Amino acid sequence: MAAERLSRQEQRERNRLALLEAAERVFAERGVQGASLDEVAAEAGLTKGAVYSNFDGKEDLLLEVMRHRLGQEAKAQADRLLHSGRDAGELAAEFGRYWVERVHAGDQDTFAQMSVELMVHATRNPAVREQLVALMFPSVERDRHPLAAPGSGLAELPYEQADAILKSLDVGMRLLALLAPDRCPPELFPVALRLLAAPKGDD
Repeated sequence: MAAERLSRQEQRERNRLALLEAAERVFAERGVQGASLDEVAAEAGLTKGAVYSNFDGKEDLLLEVMRHRLGQEAKAQADRLLHSGRDAGELAAEFGRYWVERVHAGDQDTFAQMSVELMVHATRNPAVREQLVALMFPSVERDRHPLAAPGSGLAELPYEQADAILKSLDVGMRLLALLAPDRCPPELFPVALRLLAAPKGDD
């Protein structure tokens, strides 16, 4: 009996992940307003009932996609960068290379598109905005951003402000790299990061 319950839980988790991945693709392609939960269910090979057994509706599903993806990204960054014990300059250089690799891999294109769709939607919906802001800007007990080298312009800012600037750079350049890769190639990101994060006076 316990094995059967575990099997049902595993199936539920598989269905949930399939719906999250399908939602990312569908909402990236059709937009928040243009896509339906029926389309998400069909893309995942499941029924609409499976959507409602896992999520409260379209906006809850979108927010869960963000929570899932941001959680994965935060863990990857922490594992690769923030727990490495290296100084801020080395971390910024490594993060710049990591960012370029991810963009060239193309595995975040749909997430970037869906994220922008959800951000625009959230500006018109206060309840969604509140939840999305909480996801994107979690409380962190730090005085200085780990990518801001001592003596840099970023290091002069509180963590929250430096984090907002770096997130703006991330989101903006991901979108422009999709829109006009010839004008905004991914390789510009580490250049911008170096200019922001390096100590003043460095070349």
